[in-house]
Amino acid sequence: MDRSDRTDAFLQACGNKLSDVIRKRKRLYFVVRDEDLREIVRYLFLDMGCRLSTATATEVYDAIEVLYQFSHDPSGCYFCPRVRMTDKENPVMHSITPVVPGAEWIEREMFDFWGVTFRDHPRPERLLAKDHPNHLDKPLRFGRVS
Repeated sequence: MDRSDRTDAFLQACGNKLSDVIRKRKRLYFVVRDEDLREIVRYLFLDMGCRLSTATATEVYDAIEVLYQFSHDPSGCYFCPRVRMTDKENPVMHSITPVVPGAEWIEREMFDFWGVTFRDHPRPERLLAKDHPNHLDKPLRFGRVS
């Protein structure tokens, strides 16, 4: 199955749960609702055999976004679900660690630096700024004071 076939098969299986789909060469970006995230991740990780490559959080003008990047190595395609949290004061979403245990540390990093709380995370605690002498709190958010 080539790249476009892999992408088309994914969209056929999960397209009704996605919005704001952007197709680029070897990449498919899409927004998924928090309540559908684990189902989509389960399909990518378990059914398609994708691996979690990386994840990141960012603050945009009206939300905090978390973007996961799943690589389908045989085809070279990346599938990139994005969750938007409009409550910037208290961004909360489901953790994917019950499906992808390897997401534990990257979600802890996003908690540490962006203030995203992940529901059902096995260790919801600081990781990199845990013992920082300046007691960093969400140091990558726009609203911080330097």
